[in-house]
Amino acid sequence: MSSAVIGLLLLLLGAGGFALTMSLSCLVPTCVGICLALMGRRLMATKTVGTLLGTALAVSTVTMIFTASALPKLIRLLTGSEVDRSGDIFVIGSTAVLCLIHVTLTLRLLIRSGRSI
Repeated sequence: MSSAVIGLLLLLLGAGGFALTMSLSCLVPTCVGICLALMGRRLMATKTVGTLLGTALAVSTVTMIFTASALPKLIRLLTGSEVDRSGDIFVIGSTAVLCLIHVTLTLRLLIRSGRSI
């Protein structure tokens, strides 16, 4: 279920960011959100832990790694400092945070179930 919820949040974040800034970098969370939402929907329908959950975990992990460079700028933005392209930084930094939450929840699910991917 976390994949579907995080996917929908990423989809809304990316679409809203694109609508406000018209920057193509805001479409990254939209694409990742669509993938995670579809995988999460499929996971809810099958109730199995397997390669689909591993794929969702991999997508979220790779996205988190590639968007983590925006986190220091996001922290500066949230503390009131001036940064270039503040809308893009907010969207990409928030994507990294949401992906970190998804990775954490998915790994907890895998550890609790005692299964491997």
